[in-house]
Amino acid sequence: MKFYFLKTTSRNALKNGTLSFAKLFGLSISFAVILFAAEYVYFETSFDKCVPDHDRIYRCLMEGKLNGQEASFAVTSPEEAKAIVSEIPEISEAIRILSRGNGTLKLNSESYKCGNLYYADPQFFSFFGIPVRTNLNDPLASQNNLVIAKSVAENCFGSVEAALDKVVKIGSEDCIITGVFDDLPKNFHLQPRLIQSLQKSSPDKVGWGSQNYFTYFKTNKPDVNIDELNFKISKTVYTHSDSDGKINGANAKKWDDLKYTPDIYVFYTSEPLTAIHFSKHKFDPALTANKLYVYGAVVLAILILLISSINFINLTLANISTRLKDLGIMKTTGAKNKHIIRQFLIESFVFLLVGFVLALFIYQMAERPLLQYLKFEVALSTNGLIGTIALVFIALLLFNLAAIIVPVTLVSNKKILKLIKGEKTVKGHFSVNDSLVFLQFVLSGLIILSSLLVQKQINFMVNRDRGYDSKNIMMLVMWDIHPETRRSIIEELKSQDAVKSVSTGSVYFGEDPGMNGAFFESQENQNYFQTSALPVDDAFLNTFSLKMKEGRFFERDKKTDFDAAVLNETALKKYNGKGSMIDKKLIVGGKIYNVIGIVQDFNFRSLHYPIQPLVITHVDNVGNVFLKIRNDRIPEVVEILNKLWKKYNLSIPLEYKFHDEVIVAHYIKDQQAKRLLFILSLISILIACVGLYAISFFRIVKRTKEIGIRKVNGASIIEVMALLNIDFLKQVVFAFVIACPIAWFIMHKWLQNFAYKTSLNWWVFALAGGIIVLIAFFTVSWQSWRAAARNPVEALRYE
Repeated sequence: MKFYFLKTTSRNALKNGTLSFAKLFGLSISFAVILFAAEYVYFETSFDKCVPDHDRIYRCLMEGKLNGQEASFAVTSPEEAKAIVSEIPEISEAIRILSRGNGTLKLNSESYKCGNLYYADPQFFSFFGIPVRTNLNDPLASQNNLVIAKSVAENCFGSVEAALDKVVKIGSEDCIITGVFDDLPKNFHLQPRLIQSLQKSSPDKVGWGSQNYFTYFKTNKPDVNIDELNFKISKTVYTHSDSDGKINGANAKKWDDLKYTPDIYVFYTSEPLTAIHFSKHKFDPALTANKLYVYGAVVLAILILLISSINFINLTLANISTRLKDLGIMKTTGAKNKHIIRQFLIESFVFLLVGFVLALFIYQMAERPLLQYLKFEVALSTNGLIGTIALVFIALLLFNLAAIIVPVTLVSNKKILKLIKGEKTVKGHFSVNDSLVFLQFVLSGLIILSSLLVQKQINFMVNRDRGYDSKNIMMLVMWDIHPETRRSIIEELKSQDAVKSVSTGSVYFGEDPGMNGAFFESQENQNYFQTSALPVDDAFLNTFSLKMKEGRFFERDKKTDFDAAVLNETALKKYNGKGSMIDKKLIVGGKIYNVIGIVQDFNFRSLHYPIQPLVITHVDNVGNVFLKIRNDRIPEVVEILNKLWKKYNLSIPLEYKFHDEVIVAHYIKDQQAKRLLFILSLISILIACVGLYAISFFRIVKRTKEIGIRKVNGASIIEVMALLNIDFLKQVVFAFVIACPIAWFIMHKWLQNFAYKTSLNWWVFALAGGIIVLIAFFTVSWQSWRAAARNPVEALRYE
């Protein structure tokens, strides 16, 4: 009996080759996409779950409101760790980390760019369960000790054994490699490559006055009350750190007792380790992602699943309608309803199984190129990958079999006479097939519209005027070069005709600058505001073509300008005093500045955020160097830099970026969404069109004699094609009309995540509609043209 079912399945598949191909195409492509989406979602949601005791580890935060604006920082004071361990019973241990940017190892005459350098407490490795190869009890016992990642050891020294006990330089300092740790999994939120002792930063001297450290702690048990714990942490910090006595942390009974004012307060809270990857805090070195894109991947995978399942059901129904007489004969020879249902379920299972096998092949072939195109970082263990594939297969199998059971049951319940006559299961002008084609194109329309609108928004952000000139600006990091040598190089660059301007800054312009509390005129609550700080030299204004609104910018020859500040317009709006701020005092981080100018607002952060207050201060000859290059002379400047590197015998490699690259880096996740939607748009329309092609082929074959009669009676090819095309195109147009308001609502909600938004123009909807209608028209027209151009004599003899 089982052999009979398989034989019937293969014979029917070969007999209806077009329908079978369309089924397998839709299933295999959609299953491959769903596998990729499942892998991505699994990876993104698995962050930090590889850490032992991850359910007991938290990171400390600073959260609250500053002048009514929400504030959330991932940094804390270095004193917080030991205070909470000693005074809060629920906390068993804590560690501190300090990010030091990218580290470069110097070994003899060679330099190696290694990646993230961190200072950390000695128990960093045991805290996160990281294996370390070392000959010492404490590889971070001394300030000149260095522990490196296994990949760094193998790249620089050839092996772990060869790296141990080697003396290298970081900057101008000699360090000894005392340990090699296993590279952390890709789904760990920190990716250190070099680690030194936290004591290098003198945390005891820093005390409570600075918040630049990252503090992690471990609780005694997983199920702690987070709200109670956060309140205890805030009380502890204020008990020790509030020097002006305005907040009495020791006697605080409720959260309001820990506020300066209703609009100015900072609470010291905690965040679960596994929540860090999807968090959004300032000054956070963690690998983070927008949960919106993970949800988007799930939704898009579901849409593709629905499109492919609708396609599968539609084609199965088309196939069933060609076999009604066969089913009637089966029932006359004794077949019962359960036998017919079993036959079609087995056929569906075989198609689903073959489709999934093809999907695995497509997935394996396309995964790496697709990840590279999307710039996704996905790495699953073998067990994780096998589990994901098995889960996806079971879910797809159950979903599709459940979807097909209803129409199959309806057919099997029909009476023998109706089956033999070939009567439709559902009567009416708008059939089940029509409804499914309609729904398929509604979903495809949603994806295509979303893709176009996402691309429009991303292009809008990348190309929007930021308030300064970002073109042809080369950026170099020269902190490791001796200050006098750096000054000489900068002066030589200024003398070159190809270089229009050279400036320096403490912040790598384009990345998020630091935040500080500031006061206008005097340190009173009503004068307080939170601001970003941008220390630059006097040439910065000309290099980036900023415009002054009032007053002046820094001047090189005025030594007093090192105690001066320039505000942006947004910072000025925070001033509640009378008259101009020019020549008035500004207090930032405890230092008093004289305000000499107001610069027009410009976007110094990503366009995900509105312009915020900015205080520009004056520095000279610092490590971030910005070169404004004259048009078309970039190769000449690169050659000049190479000569200068040789002239001054610099050991660090010449590396540079252009400012436009830094800007584009702000939108990596958005660019990924843009590319992903583009691919899914192509796939959805391909699946829909292959299904439409098969359905149109099936319907046109059934109307072969009708077409022959119409041609004999004088109908032209154009008239026959119009007759055959019009019904399909009506469904497609109507489907798109339904998709438009749904897409508008979804994209309107999505755009609320951006401070600067593109408009939902009518022409985007018209363009998407035109694309869908044209694709559908050409898909159906090929079949209708073949039928209309056929010899009418052959059509009339068709059986």
